[in-house]
Amino acid sequence: MIRISRLYFSGSKDIKQLMSRLLRQRQATLVGKQVLELGAHVTAADLYPEFFRYPAIECIKANLNGVLPFAEASFDLVICQEGIEHMPNQLHLFQELNRVLRPGGRAIITTPNYSNLRTRLSYLLLESEAYTLMPPNEVDSVWAAENARHIDDVYLGHIFFANLTRQRALAALSGLRLVEVHPTRVNYTSLLLLPLFYPWLRLAGWRARQRGLKNGIPSARRPETYAELAQLNQSLTVLAGGHLIVEYEKQLETTDAVLLLTGKLTLQSART
Repeated sequence: MIRISRLYFSGSKDIKQLMSRLLRQRQATLVGKQVLELGAHVTAADLYPEFFRYPAIECIKANLNGVLPFAEASFDLVICQEGIEHMPNQLHLFQELNRVLRPGGRAIITTPNYSNLRTRLSYLLLESEAYTLMPPNEVDSVWAAENARHIDDVYLGHIFFANLTRQRALAALSGLRLVEVHPTRVNYTSLLLLPLFYPWLRLAGWRARQRGLKNGIPSARRPETYAELAQLNQSLTVLAGGHLIVEYEKQLETTDAVLLLTGKLTLQSART
């Protein structure tokens, strides 16, 4: 099962502070490791490296819409902080993270929590991430540097919602396995909505799971997959958290993941 940590009810909700705390907790395990963006032997990459504020660390220009400028199996840990929600091709991003990770390597992705109850209600009302904001649009959600000449050079706002179950599916298609959802500070609006919506979420999830197990195309992997989805959809950390900090482990190369998902390869044979 996926490891899901408890929420914080106080403290900072700044993602920089949350990630700093997480990495400090892992400081001993990161010694000698190759880390893309933050950590031990640091490599930093950004679409606009001129805005990088740490002169002691070189920042390489990298566009997540394209091929990352790193060789295969270069890193033990890759951190993509507040980036996936800006990516039109999120499957490509997961495939690139998999490509540059070493076997058993980890990827940590952070994003605003589009799976909490506040965002779910906001999407129902306005198709927006917050009910005080207009839906994503080409006026408010686009920013570009002066030298931008191509759409891939344009910073796109929170147009591409990256909820947790969607992330999990894209990761599986790429050969990554979701292993942990890290704690963040509670979103109090979502917490207030929990008593009203949680029983209905449990009931709807149970009905959908039973129907899928009964009527779906036979698959030995379906019960385990449905159990993980139920765990995520019923998690108070997911439903009430202000941010998502999600950790993935490289399980397979992407080509093997495709063969596994299409039934042409077993997990045991893929690992040997």
